[in-house]
Amino acid sequence: MRFVDLHDVSLPLGCLTVWQATDSTQWAAAEQPTDPRGPSRNQQGHIVNALTRRVDPDLVDQVADPSGEPPKAAPTGWLGVSFDVPHLDGYDIRRAFETWIARHETLRSGFRPVGFGADATFERFTLEAGDVRLEPVDHGTFTDVHVLADALDDIFNRATDAIRWPSYALCSIRSTRSTTLILAFDHINIDGYSILLAVSEIRELLEAAHEGRPDELRPVPSYVDFAQDELALANTATITHEAIDVWRTFLGPTPTLPVFPLADGLAPGSQVPQRTACIPILTEGEADAFGTWCRANAASSATGFIGALTLAFGRKARASGSGGPDIDGPEPTDFRALVSTHTRHAACWAEALGWFTAIAPLAVTFDPDREFADVLPVIADGWATAKRGAALPMARVAELLELSLQPRFVVSYLDTRHARSARRWQNWNARAYLGDVGPTDEVYVWINRVPGETYLTWRFPGNDICTAQIEAVTAAMREIILDAIAGDVETTAIQGEKQSTWL
Repeated sequence: MRFVDLHDVSLPLGCLTVWQATDSTQWAAAEQPTDPRGPSRNQQGHIVNALTRRVDPDLVDQVADPSGEPPKAAPTGWLGVSFDVPHLDGYDIRRAFETWIARHETLRSGFRPVGFGADATFERFTLEAGDVRLEPVDHGTFTDVHVLADALDDIFNRATDAIRWPSYALCSIRSTRSTTLILAFDHINIDGYSILLAVSEIRELLEAAHEGRPDELRPVPSYVDFAQDELALANTATITHEAIDVWRTFLGPTPTLPVFPLADGLAPGSQVPQRTACIPILTEGEADAFGTWCRANAASSATGFIGALTLAFGRKARASGSGGPDIDGPEPTDFRALVSTHTRHAACWAEALGWFTAIAPLAVTFDPDREFADVLPVIADGWATAKRGAALPMARVAELLELSLQPRFVVSYLDTRHARSARRWQNWNARAYLGDVGPTDEVYVWINRVPGETYLTWRFPGNDICTAQIEAVTAAMREIILDAIAGDVETTAIQGEKQSTWL
């Protein structure tokens, strides 16, 4: 399953239905008493950002359409997923969605703003399992893929709002060959791994109902409860916590977070439209061989993949002579990045839905001209230190250090090969989506290892210079890995096919 841009794929054409909460459900949500369980640190920062963007909590942010059409909802950076199911009647789809929402408390929990603008606060409320009822809203039949993508994007941007409930959209498209379910979520309830879990769970609910049997899903604990444990740990932490030492060293004497470490063609402070690119780098056999090589060199696969990307950046900077703000040749290279890592440390959270992520501050110094095997121990040590920094939420770190920390360059590694039904994703035509975040100078890269392939998804400033840089880094990363496993596996010429495999 690839993370792509909604506008870069051809969804099936047909009748679009949005499954929204009924008026009675919305009324019940409005009447729910305050839930004393607080938001996670991730959620709190996300809500504050949402509140400061508007004066009236009931106002949906909008941007003017240059064509003169009604204004569109502003980008929210939603996360989404789509997959095919057999032709089913509306009752089956509605019941599957309702049962799935009942299964995950975070989907039944929202936040109400109290007050207006920057002075507003918020409180949590939570509906009981089984209290959410949905109804279909017909959005017409679509015959053009671009018009359909634009319509869905606007629906998703309007629905995925941190201070509205529900903060997600559940849709179905009935075409001539099948029904496609396409869902989008505000980040407040979900992370990149959670949306992949949604595919197998909803498919299982639909298949169980069709076959007249109980579903085979195990009960899962609530992310709302997880957030309380995380809050308790963070709130009791002080400036003496080990994570603070890691961050203080990482930030340096003039505290700054890393930016994209290569020339990007942007003036300082530029805010430009973003582009998303999905580029395969390894076949399944190549990735397996690389995992074996990593273990033989006393490193995990995650460390190996992050290390290969780190070395690729270093070699690209050395070759260009530019270095950027964080890399200075010809002396040993300093590489700094924020790395998004999961917090599902206990097995019970493996299939729970929620925002189970933390930020680790990675800083390494190495000679990019050395062999990968020689550099890997340095990167492994740097990653071990970075993970200690991720022991506290970054928002709590910022609070204790009395700093404002806004990520601008983030790396992530996600291995989903062992997720429920992962081997069936391709048969289900499953795809994941990254919604537009609006103009910014941020660069995010996700290293995704899935059944059948490993690929990079980039979100970056969409100019020619930055595009060329991310292509070059991706090519260098693949070359570094193939050199490491040379002779251990038959490689495939993915690099030569790169342009045709972009989505």
